Amino acid sequence: MLPIDPVRDEEGNWVTISIAFPGRNVLAKVWKVSVGRISLYLLDTDTEKNAPEDRAITGQLYGGDSEMRIKQEVLLGIGGIRMLNALNIKPTIYHCNE
Repeated sequence: MLPIDPVRDEEGNWVTISIAFPGRNVLAKVWKVSVGRISLYLLDTDTEKNAPEDRAITGQLYGGDSEMRIKQEVLLGIGGIRMLNALNIKPTIYHCNE
């Protein structure tokens, strides 16, 4: 009942992005949340294509140890830009904490 939907491409496939981590690639699905007239996009690594330890990256933001924090920063920073590119969103200003 929440205003959240998977983001799909023209062919109906779930939009995903990939980030290279040591020895593997981590995939993240893209979700869209409608907040009034604003679209909020979220990245989700809880997909069967990822290893169990990578599925937990987006389970709790800024939770866990320093290694988890670095994984989250890489995913949100680099992955966020890749997501915007995949959605053909061209911002004029970026604000990234990561």
